[in-house]
Amino acid sequence: MTRPAPAPTEDRDFPDHPRPSRWPWVAGVLVVLLAAAGVFYYLRQDDSGPETVTTTGGQLGRAVEDGTFAFTVTAVRCGVSKLGDEAVDLEPRGSYCLVDVLVKNGGTAVGSLDSSSQKAYDAAGAEFTTDAQAETFVNTDAQNFLDQINPGAQVRGTLVFDVPERTALASLVLHETSSSAGARIAVG
Repeated sequence: MTRPAPAPTEDRDFPDHPRPSRWPWVAGVLVVLLAAAGVFYYLRQDDSGPETVTTTGGQLGRAVEDGTFAFTVTAVRCGVSKLGDEAVDLEPRGSYCLVDVLVKNGGTAVGSLDSSSQKAYDAAGAEFTTDAQAETFVNTDAQNFLDQINPGAQVRGTLVFDVPERTALASLVLHETSSSAGARIAVG
């Protein structure tokens, strides 16, 4: 049995020209979106906030002891409006103060620095605690004070304090442990 031939298709209307492609429009929209994102990113990088202030006075560069740890603050930078890179963007409630510290373990046992036990104070005596998330981001070196500190070893790191804008730190109290007396360092 044979099948009948299909009916002629002369009744269909075919356009004289093919339908235009959507790709030029899609590419144009993508270019405009990328340009807008670039402008937005550039404007966010414009830091019109307060200038970063680096402290040079006080007891910077002098070691102070608390328990078996000796702390040497080497720099204090306040007025930092954000930390991050293209993947991470950390913004403080006020501004960041970054405190570079050298910690030496003078004891005979392995020790660990508890970042949350470290305190900063302004001239009026207001107390500030560290920002653990920001510290994890800025302390990316292979060996820093967030790791265990072997006896006789010294490590460097940066404490990060989230303080109200335009706050200058006057002093720090650094602790070997949360229950130790602490060592006061004037930084202002």
